[in-house]
Amino acid sequence: MSTLDRLDQISWIHFEGRIPDVLYAAIPQIRSIFPQATLSIEFEKPNRPGLMDLLPFTDVAFFSHSFFSTFQSELPHLHHASAADCFFQEMRKRNGKCAFVVTVGNRGAIYSTTEGQGSVPTSRVEVVDATGAGDTFIAGFVWARGKLGREMRESVEMAVALATMKVAQEGFDRVWESMGGMETSHC
Repeated sequence: MSTLDRLDQISWIHFEGRIPDVLYAAIPQIRSIFPQATLSIEFEKPNRPGLMDLLPFTDVAFFSHSFFSTFQSELPHLHHASAADCFFQEMRKRNGKCAFVVTVGNRGAIYSTTEGQGSVPTSRVEVVDATGAGDTFIAGFVWARGKLGREMRESVEMAVALATMKVAQEGFDRVWESMGGMETSHC
């Protein structure tokens, strides 16, 4: 029996915020079919019309480095920590219960939940191929948090480690396997 035969077994649904108007119409319907599922959205392009209208719909919001940098550039007088605090405060006004995760390039990732916020640094590597690093990050987070039930910080740590491994090589070969002790049961 496949998961689609048992809709109640679908525990996470992720969207890239590429066509906000379609998602805006579809997400309420999807939420009614999958009320048990965690819903996440990637906010990648900062100036995409209608994208921020999706924020109230999501349980987990992933923001790209460019999205955060655009926000940060509008606050040039603030240092990095203040910009992160301000960013999370602004996002929380739009969705008070959402978990926010922001990739910040070679600095790793920052995150905020209703319980608090934190940051996870990345190790220094030579960047060989950044294509797909954001998708790798999200996949690692969803696996750790959604499938393994890890806490927020540990999920972000796993995501950062996977994305770091990805950018240090061409393509995706052995990226997942590089996590060694990562639990992969329950596939």
